Amino acid sequence: MEKTRIIYLAALAILAGLFIVSCGSTEDKLAGTWVTESVTAKVDSTRANLPSIDQSITSTKTTRFILNEDHSMALTIDGYTTDAYWSFNADSDMISFRLEKDALDDVIELGKYKDGRIVYTSSVKHGTITAVYVKE
Repeated sequence: MEKTRIIYLAALAILAGLFIVSCGSTEDKLAGTWVTESVTAKVDSTRANLPSIDQSITSTKTTRFILNEDHSMALTIDGYTTDAYWSFNADSDMISFRLEKDALDDVIELGKYKDGRIVYTSSVKHGTITAVYVKE
């Protein structure tokens, strides 16, 4: 009887440990390397500057960023890399970044975290461009 109780308690402890490990906060899930999965554009082609839109899409496809646990990040677009500092708003699921650590303004939206992806929709003249980023 005592042996069965010990096995039961050990199994319960293992299950509780697995549950705790798998339930990290959303912010904890963001650390890592992210790459562009897809880019789509919805524009009024009769009014938009299509070469400019195509250039924006091409640049967005090259986007890659590394979000570190200390909230520093490296952002690479078209082969150019810059360091920045990211933050996460749990109320809106929005990830944003600043180029300077203690800056009070100049917040740039990176996208909303949803279902393991970061989705960012930007307004362009006569339409929108939506980028979806996934962990590498």
